[in-house]
Amino acid sequence: MKGIIFDFNGTMFQDSDLHEAAWIKMIKHYAQGNISEKEILKNIHGRTNDEIISTFIANDLSVEEVIALGTEKESYYRKLCIQNKQRLVLTSGLTEILNKIKKIKIPMTIATATTKENVDFYFEKFQLEQWFDYQQVVYDDGTFPGKPAPDIFIKAADALTVPPDKCLVFEDSYSGIIAASRAGIGVLVAIDNTGKLKEILDESIFPITATISDFYSVELVC
Repeated sequence: MKGIIFDFNGTMFQDSDLHEAAWIKMIKHYAQGNISEKEILKNIHGRTNDEIISTFIANDLSVEEVIALGTEKESYYRKLCIQNKQRLVLTSGLTEILNKIKKIKIPMTIATATTKENVDFYFEKFQLEQWFDYQQVVYDDGTFPGKPAPDIFIKAADALTVPPDKCLVFEDSYSGIIAASRAGIGVLVAIDNTGKLKEILDESIFPITATISDFYSVELVC
């Protein structure tokens, strides 16, 4: 592979439950509704805030209202991260992989459905600048459709100046896996450290090269 693209949440940082907690709080407060585990896996992880808000809270909100709700959710999520400082570590084995990729000089970047505020938070807390060029990171800036649309991975490949079919993607979400497949990504590795993802992925056929629980078992073939 000529380029490597990492999803962030649930892939580089095992924070899926923190996002779930924040969204469940928002949905219960603003929509007085409940959400199933399957709905969380298929329609929250990997999706942009506006899509989640439209699906689970209301689909007739103004742009300003959607932004305000998204900001509230992300602020609460970051508060949960800070309250659980022991959780602020990269996925097991990832640091070693990032150092190896850097050493052999394969272009790499991050493609995440999260917001700029969270990206800034991650760069500060995890010192991501030692591996990644911030300017190449693709995040939800409202200019393109979110996962499962392929745009985010196409943009990430463009940032690396590498064709999508020459890229390796690490992704943990159902929506992200669909997006990477639609983007024509050459090698797709699913991250699933709970076994939950496998349960819903078995319902359809996806071009997944491998499924791993952490990065210790990853062997880069370049």
